[in-house]
Amino acid sequence: MNKSKPIIFPYPNQKFIKTEELFKKGFSYYMINRMIEENIAKKINSNTYENLNYEGDESDYLCVSGYVDEGVVCLMSAAVYHNISTFRMSQVDVAIQQKSKVAILPDWPSIGIYYFSSQRYNLGILTIPMEGGSFKIYDMEKTVCDLLSYRNKYGLEDSLAVLKNYLRREDRNIDKLIVYSKKLRCYNILIKYLEVLL
Repeated sequence: MNKSKPIIFPYPNQKFIKTEELFKKGFSYYMINRMIEENIAKKINSNTYENLNYEGDESDYLCVSGYVDEGVVCLMSAAVYHNISTFRMSQVDVAIQQKSKVAILPDWPSIGIYYFSSQRYNLGILTIPMEGGSFKIYDMEKTVCDLLSYRNKYGLEDSLAVLKNYLRREDRNIDKLIVYSKKLRCYNILIKYLEVLL
């Protein structure tokens, strides 16, 4: 009797993998299903699988890339990542484009979904490589503008604290901040506080 050849996960140091990446490595749907049956991989959604043998560092931000297709870490979660806020997060804030859908979210970490217009969604995206994969996040200037726009959600005090912390940074880029604020329609509120803080 022929024994099936053992299946090995093709990216042992990667937490999540897309179906297209498995296809590129020569995997068929039959082989992918075998990985699921043998508890090598877990199906997250229609095009993402989790490596169940991953032994690297776990990261809330990395989970975003696995569970939310095209998700971008945003708002206060991005501010905390950039060290311009000490806000205690109860969830990871993630932006997706309006009319996009998320099939399933993890039990942990808690992920909060925000639906951004194309203009707001596409501006200022960075891709951050890390152990186990990578994730998308907005740059500091975009994060400051988003928090000014969403100041009613987080409160003016916490949103202004982010702006103040940003202005203390040596790597701040005020010109870029102003360009973003005009595109995101928060120029008037930004200028009002810049005049006081600078």
